Amino acid sequence: MIDVPANLPSLDRNKITSTHVSPHSHPTMPLPEPVRVSSGTLLPLEPLDQLSLPPDLDGGRGKNRALGNRPQIAAQTDVDAIKAWLARFVETQATFDTYRKESERLLLWSTTELRKPFSSLTHEDLLLYQRFLADPQPAQRWVMTGRKVARADPRWRPFAGPLSPASQRQAFVIVNTLFAWLVNAGYLAGNPLSLSRQRARKAKPRVTRFLEDDLWQAVKTSIEAMPRDTVREQEYYARVRWLISLSYLMGLRISEVVSNPMGGFFRRRDRNGQDRWWLAITGKGDKERLLPARPN
Repeated sequence: MIDVPANLPSLDRNKITSTHVSPHSHPTMPLPEPVRVSSGTLLPLEPLDQLSLPPDLDGGRGKNRALGNRPQIAAQTDVDAIKAWLARFVETQATFDTYRKESERLLLWSTTELRKPFSSLTHEDLLLYQRFLADPQPAQRWVMTGRKVARADPRWRPFAGPLSPASQRQAFVIVNTLFAWLVNAGYLAGNPLSLSRQRARKAKPRVTRFLEDDLWQAVKTSIEAMPRDTVREQEYYARVRWLISLSYLMGLRISEVVSNPMGGFFRRRDRNGQDRWWLAITGKGDKERLLPARPN
């Protein structure tokens, strides 16, 4: 995440009348005067796969476009360039969804709030964007209310609410990766986030998660107390018992439980000739691992 200076350079007020920044972005740092792009009719907030931008915003003439070189991608617009970057992650659904969400948010903010192409963004623009993530306003335009809806639904919005500091950092890590890739691909001339001060990363303390024996026994007792009078109740009991036992004993992620088949279990004799059960799974990052499984 980038550090926000006390005073931002003045912006072109012929194009800007107000923006939305959170008064809680920093406890002591004075904020610039609120500014927001005056664009007449606001562009609709549409998902990336449905987005159609006018020529002055599609990035065909973006100020940060690389000139006089041989680009390594065929994209001529910002939407197509972002899609080319996202295409690298289509085989990892969780990563694809996260990367699409963050690139989509920045693209929509740039074109609707700043009224400038994604490929014209500057370092100063991204300082404002950081504050926007902490408090995306106006909420009725940017934040989804109620239950999550499909991306094609008119009620879809890019945000579920303000982003925490950790989520802001993650968002900037992702968009920095996007900018760097587009520079390497010959689409952008430079990465506006490369000017940010890189803070030294502190080693994260090891987090140990486990249930004490008495708590695990309480969980098992609760499961055994579930009603089993009907066929439906018996099936539900068996499902809960299996999932809880699998998660606790194998230490699997929820995504691993969902995506790996029962065929991953197999038996193999150890050096002493004794049969042992194992579970082969494909986990995060498409990495395969082998876990010892208990007979029960």
